[in-house]
Amino acid sequence: LIPGAVWFVGKTFFVVFLLMWLRWTFPRLRIDQILSLEWKYLVPFTMVNLVLMAVCVAMGWTL
Repeated sequence: LIPGAVWFVGKTFFVVFLLMWLRWTFPRLRIDQILSLEWKYLVPFTMVNLVLMAVCVAMGWTL
C-alpha cells in the first residue's frame, strides 16, 4: 500500500498537472463568448433541471 502522505502528494500533483494542461490546451474565452454560452445553453438547462426537480419533489420521487 501507498502511505497517506505520498498518496496525497501524488493526487495533488495530478490535479495541478490536469489544471495546467487544460489551461494551456484550450484558448482563453472572451467575456462575450462566455455570456453567449451562459444565456444560450446554461440558463435553459438550469431551468429544465429546476422544473424536473420540482416535479420529482412534488411527486415524492427519490433519485
